[in-house]
Amino acid sequence: MRLSTLLVCGVAVLAAGLAQAQSVPAPAPGMPSPALMPLPASMTAGQGRLAVDGGFTVALAGPADPHLEAAARTLIQRLSAKTGQFLAGAPVMTGSAPGKGATLTLMVTGVSADIPAPKEDESYTLTVTPGGASITAATSIGINRGVATFAQLVANGPQGWAVPAVTIHDQPRFPWRGLLLDVSRHFMPIATVERTIDLMQAVKLNVLHWHLSDNQGFRVESKVFPRLHQLGSDGDFYTQDQVRQVIRYAADRGIRVVPEFDMPGHTTAWLVGYPDLASAPGPYAIERHWGVFDPALDPTRDSTYQFLDRLVGEMTALFPDPYFHIGGDEVNGEQWKASPAVQAYMKAHGLKDTAALQALFTTRVQAIVAAHGKHAIGWDEIMDGDMPKDVVVQSWRDAESLKKAALAGHAGILSAPYYLDLNWPAGRHYAADPLPENLPAGLESLILGGEACAWSERLSPENLDVRLWPRAAVVAEKLWSPRDMTRDVSAMYARLETVAQDLVSAGSRHEAARTLLLTRVAGPAGLEALLPLAQTVQPLQDYRRSARRPDAVQSTPLNRLVDAVPAESAEARAFSLAVDRFLANPKDVEARAAVLRPLMAWQQGNALLAPHVAATPLLAELAGPSAKLAALADAGIAAAEALHTGKPMFDRAGGEKAVADAADAGAELDFAILPTVTRLVKAAP
Repeated sequence: MRLSTLLVCGVAVLAAGLAQAQSVPAPAPGMPSPALMPLPASMTAGQGRLAVDGGFTVALAGPADPHLEAAARTLIQRLSAKTGQFLAGAPVMTGSAPGKGATLTLMVTGVSADIPAPKEDESYTLTVTPGGASITAATSIGINRGVATFAQLVANGPQGWAVPAVTIHDQPRFPWRGLLLDVSRHFMPIATVERTIDLMQAVKLNVLHWHLSDNQGFRVESKVFPRLHQLGSDGDFYTQDQVRQVIRYAADRGIRVVPEFDMPGHTTAWLVGYPDLASAPGPYAIERHWGVFDPALDPTRDSTYQFLDRLVGEMTALFPDPYFHIGGDEVNGEQWKASPAVQAYMKAHGLKDTAALQALFTTRVQAIVAAHGKHAIGWDEIMDGDMPKDVVVQSWRDAESLKKAALAGHAGILSAPYYLDLNWPAGRHYAADPLPENLPAGLESLILGGEACAWSERLSPENLDVRLWPRAAVVAEKLWSPRDMTRDVSAMYARLETVAQDLVSAGSRHEAARTLLLTRVAGPAGLEALLPLAQTVQPLQDYRRSARRPDAVQSTPLNRLVDAVPAESAEARAFSLAVDRFLANPKDVEARAAVLRPLMAWQQGNALLAPHVAATPLLAELAGPSAKLAALADAGIAAAEALHTGKPMFDRAGGEKAVADAADAGAELDFAILPTVTRLVKAAP
């Protein structure tokens, strides 16, 4: 179930990634080389190792800071989970001097604010010697980043758990490194949100973008307009005390919380309780389908802005971050076009189209946000208006939108290539850089960074981690590490397996949840019967699932194989690498065996699964994919044998048909091994 082991020399892996570092730490004899993500800016090897055993202690030095104590406790918890040891539970405060005799001293020169601010000093220095270690930083923000690195460095070897001696000087490339969590389409409980924050801290992400309202739900308690959450949430919402709890929890980990209340579109759930806000008469119901819908706030009435002034005032007081996201995306304008009152208003004010009307709305809402002391953020569409320069543009379309915003003087955040819910491979996320191409010199500082996005049409608390982790760590590295260090995709994948396991010790359920979900799908067939198919498939990418299942609604169960398998098949990637080696020398017996072993297992999988496909509906939809997999594996075996022997491929026509048939796997799945088997068949004599 885990990422298949890639036999890459650990030192070579880090050397490829740390192109700008002075040197790479060689592990002590028998110790694995550290696999870090994000890669630090500068890393120099030392001699020896520091043991992390039952006597491990943490001391705090510098001004007293409750966030510093929380960072220490987080580290102790992570190391206890990672090593299975009962480590000392309480950090010791030593004042301004390093902790004498402590294994690790966390030293700050200043006290962090109650809530992290934008562009904090996140730099740190980590020094490890056989006699002890220290992390020094300006405040607990930098300590949190150093703690994440230290936890990743801990590895098991012949003499037990230890950290290699090393000196690291590190700081982020971009100040805004976010993760958007959509809790509107499918609600995420507080425990899930806090676990996500823990995992963000583990890979140095620093902004939780909390998407709190949409057509399918308004998820925050409003004491000013209580019908928003009472009628627009199905009872799934966060109380204001819970919101404060999450903000405190994130602050202890050096993470900001930026709320989003999308408007004027994506507001159907608002209109259930307050239909007079809409541009067409109600009644309204919470939207259960996915897509872009007609309902929108009426931008022509003063009462709309009076409502928003009170709501924004309440929510900006609840969320202390200086940024407030107002959405602004995907307004189709149909309700406005159909309203005689709106059309008359547009004519009277010389507004040529609904885009101009939305620009007017955004301008007025931005002024409301500013009056409450916040900077507005919006999606690409807000660029249609004449926005003040302090409005930040978040691009969901492409990097060109970000470039357009920068040319207009706006700071920007890139999300377009980092949509985790679209099931793209990690390498595709890794290849995308936040800086737009050909950006004029001097505008680089306007690119604040980027955000990975987890839109939840097909995400639930149960499969969230399967979709987010470990791929979110790849985006985190792209936003933290120097650009020249994030070009080697092969080295990234080699580190990703170890990082995935490290994230488990930080709380990720991506492995446990996957096993649970697959076991449920397998049912009477048993997990072993399902694994051959599960290893070779991945969910449809982009929005193809929506095209296949336009009838899917909010209550559609996310309990099928497509919901259980990760976005990228590690087994398929390992198979592709094995085929690369084989094609380079088809006569090599070991290379041939490495290709045939998985193909034979996949070929036999249908014999295990087929007797059970009529047992449950979850298995019934897999009859076709399972049979296609057996045929595809047959084609791969025949092609490999032909290449090895130099003789013509047996039943080439049948093999080519199997490849063609596998292009549509069924059950909203793709065969991840299809491109590699296709290469084998095309190469065969």
